[in-house]
Amino acid sequence: MPIDTLLWQNWEGQIVPRAFSAGYVVLSYLVSYVGAWTTLELINRRTAGRGLYNWSLLFGSSISMGGVSIWCMHYISNQAIILGDGEPSMQIAYSPLFTTVSFFVPILVLLAAFTALGSDDGVSLIRVTIGGTLAGLAICGMHYLGQAGISNYTSGYNIGNVVGSVIVAVVASIVALTVFFVLRATWTNSLWKRALCGLILAGAVFGMHWLASVGTQYRLRKYNPNPSGSHDITGNTTVIVVIVLSIAACFILIVFAFLAQRRRSNSADKARQVVLACAIFDSNRRIMVTSEGLLPNEKVTASYIGLSQDDVFGISYPVFHWLFRTARNWGSVSGLIPRMRQHVEYKSTLLGSNSEVDLNSNEGKTFDSGSIIFREQFCIAAADLAKQIDEPLEDIGILFDEIFNTGQTTKSRARKLAKSQYDLERDEKAIPMHGKGQLLFLVRQASAKEAGKLAASGYRFADIKNIAPLVARSMQINCKDLNSRLATMNEYVTETHILQPGVHLACFALRARIRSGFEVLVRKDARNQLPTTPLPFDTLEDWMVEYLSQLDGWTVSACLKHLRLKGKVSDLLTEEQKFVTQLHDTLVVLESEIDTPLFSEARLIAKPVSAPCRGANDVEKPGQAMLIAFRLIFPIQYQARSQTFQFTPLSFFRIQQYVYKNSPDHAIFARKIHREFGPILNKQRPSMDGGPMNPRSPRKANFLGHVRGMKSRGSPDVRRPLGAWIPSSRANPSLDSTSEIKLVETQTFGGIMVSQEISVDIKELGEGGADRESEDAIRGLELCNRKEVSHGQMGTRGRAMKEVEDPETYVDTLFTFCMEGR
Repeated sequence: MPIDTLLWQNWEGQIVPRAFSAGYVVLSYLVSYVGAWTTLELINRRTAGRGLYNWSLLFGSSISMGGVSIWCMHYISNQAIILGDGEPSMQIAYSPLFTTVSFFVPILVLLAAFTALGSDDGVSLIRVTIGGTLAGLAICGMHYLGQAGISNYTSGYNIGNVVGSVIVAVVASIVALTVFFVLRATWTNSLWKRALCGLILAGAVFGMHWLASVGTQYRLRKYNPNPSGSHDITGNTTVIVVIVLSIAACFILIVFAFLAQRRRSNSADKARQVVLACAIFDSNRRIMVTSEGLLPNEKVTASYIGLSQDDVFGISYPVFHWLFRTARNWGSVSGLIPRMRQHVEYKSTLLGSNSEVDLNSNEGKTFDSGSIIFREQFCIAAADLAKQIDEPLEDIGILFDEIFNTGQTTKSRARKLAKSQYDLERDEKAIPMHGKGQLLFLVRQASAKEAGKLAASGYRFADIKNIAPLVARSMQINCKDLNSRLATMNEYVTETHILQPGVHLACFALRARIRSGFEVLVRKDARNQLPTTPLPFDTLEDWMVEYLSQLDGWTVSACLKHLRLKGKVSDLLTEEQKFVTQLHDTLVVLESEIDTPLFSEARLIAKPVSAPCRGANDVEKPGQAMLIAFRLIFPIQYQARSQTFQFTPLSFFRIQQYVYKNSPDHAIFARKIHREFGPILNKQRPSMDGGPMNPRSPRKANFLGHVRGMKSRGSPDVRRPLGAWIPSSRANPSLDSTSEIKLVETQTFGGIMVSQEISVDIKELGEGGADRESEDAIRGLELCNRKEVSHGQMGTRGRAMKEVEDPETYVDTLFTFCMEGR
């Protein structure tokens, strides 16, 4: 037996002297830090207590903390302990069973700890204390369980060190998690701050382990001259496992850093583009964002290129009016989006794969044709946004009535622009277009069930005041007070702004725009409503209208003087005196609300006009309220200083009168969409499906065969030019508000479409023939029998009514009165 073997056998049952390796001590902290930082990154992305996404993050964070930060750190730290002057046979070995159990026990305890912490933005000291205590106990439990798994030594502990290590683990864990969740709740937990929290949490593991280790003594159980032949796990084996797990944790951190940088880069790119974002609010007035604090968004196009230098994309632009109405009636375009996508791809192919669509080069230079591609891109972006948040397009939200400018600028340039003059078009400091991008918002309110579903899929609901700076910075929104703008969005979608039934006094005040057109004075809290004050009666009787006609064209000051005098006359009839008094008092209230001396020059429009008002219930169409209006044209330099009123483009104000809930104007607009887009999208289908049609193509041959087959069966027929639309025999739509939409979606070749607003009178040209209805034809059309028309006289003649346009609104009526009275 070798002498050194005999020497070491003398240590059996004795406490073996120890030393520490500084390199492994430092490495143990680094391993623990990587695991702790990864844990906080995963926890930071949790958004709810349910959902596969959140459960995967919960398990991942438990494994990274329990498996890497605690377990790996423990075995790396034990590698720093050198026993018996470094004799290999005297080093620590581990039991496979205890080693395996010590890996899973802290994971399970931390699973309970992180579940107790929750995932909402509220900071609960009770939850943090419970979670931190469980995390500290998990650290201590794994340490002593791992020590119990040492197969060749019996560990002896100093009670003071044991108590101290428990206190350090629990207190440091609570502190780290408290700081982390406080920062998370206020959305100030940037990457470097989470890294600092990781330092504290790793310090809990590191401090607990080494405080316990310095008070631990190792008593040799037996001398093993051949450790490699035993079934125990050596320190080198644990190091290999630790390296694998640590590399995995590092990989996760690198992926997170890469994704964060990529998102920042994408946000910077989108700041120079036209982007559609989604602002969803819950019942607590919180807004939905991603785990990084970004609003879900999709690119519409790289830039909007107008038809002229003055063609600025804003809320007064006709394209925005179309988008605004479409967003109130998504069902009108949902069936067209697949073909819109094909059409945009086809046009992009013609222009080149890297080219953006320029409105100047698109199918003409009129509004209807020149904006086709942009409008299609908007609908496609909305559909992609709905898919991104896993919601149907009809529930994606309505378009907010303001466009935000995006893009970066230097600080000196920003200060210079901040000192600019008031913008007469906005009655406030100008928001300069120093960036190239524009941001449109779709807004909606989510119910408690919908909010829970969105949270389970990976989104968070945050307080507006906490998230607004982060959203403005990350999405480069050039807005001085995004907090109040987001709050306005919440009010915009939660409150229905519409007149109450009855009679109202109104002020219709115009101001000429510098560029073109007019602006109208509206309420700031309801930009689709004029300044109005309700009168204390519900209807206008004939004698009231006759009395008002006597004051037609009178100024406010003249009306007030007249009404004040009439109200004091004792010989007036009781009803008339009451009416005069009520009219006077209400006009005084309206004058005080508008609060400008110029209002005294406004002139009365004696003829009452009807305006949309709240319907009988939520499923009925809007009712009709009566307005007694005063007209006024402000000077072009006038600025609205009131806190309750502002100017908005008259054209956009008019469009807003068509979008009330359950309004019949939605059906009219839906039909207009399908009349416009149906032929364009269907015209593209032959070339995308199988190349352009030619006289010898099978598609055309089949079409001619279909026509000949109809003739051979003696079916009622009308001679059509080749390529005209022929309804399928399977389709027998009714002429309701959606029948025309279905017809357009089923047609193949484009052409003529007849709706319920069009009356066609078709008669045969042959002699002796009698008109008769065909049971197989669409209702409303009178078709002649094919066999009664001579070969030389085939054809049709008829008369069609003009297509129904949008009906006039009360805005048009008041504007006419205003212009006639100039």
